[in-house]
Amino acid sequence: MEVDHNYGDVFYPSDNKYTFKFKNTGTEPLTIISAKASCGCTVPRKPEAPVLPGEIGEMDVVFQPKEGQIGQEVTKRITVTANTQPSQTYLDIKANVVGGM
Repeated sequence: MEVDHNYGDVFYPSDNKYTFKFKNTGTEPLTIISAKASCGCTVPRKPEAPVLPGEIGEMDVVFQPKEGQIGQEVTKRITVTANTQPSQTYLDIKANVVGGM
């Protein structure tokens, strides 16, 4: 599973979506129990159905920069909890927030 993504330059205000893809390499269905972002400007959307062994799953992450982030390189973390060992995986996103669209 890829665990980081750099959006590059993003405008305030905007919705910036990226889809993280992962493969279930185990022998049991993989269930994502929760996906929690480090702040409200990042919205993860976990798959509702289990990912069967050998299949590819997807998790969308939308970054919505805030006005106070203009001119900054922002890094945010999503904590994904699943029925795996280890149970937590961390996804990191980065973006350089620029003003005006």
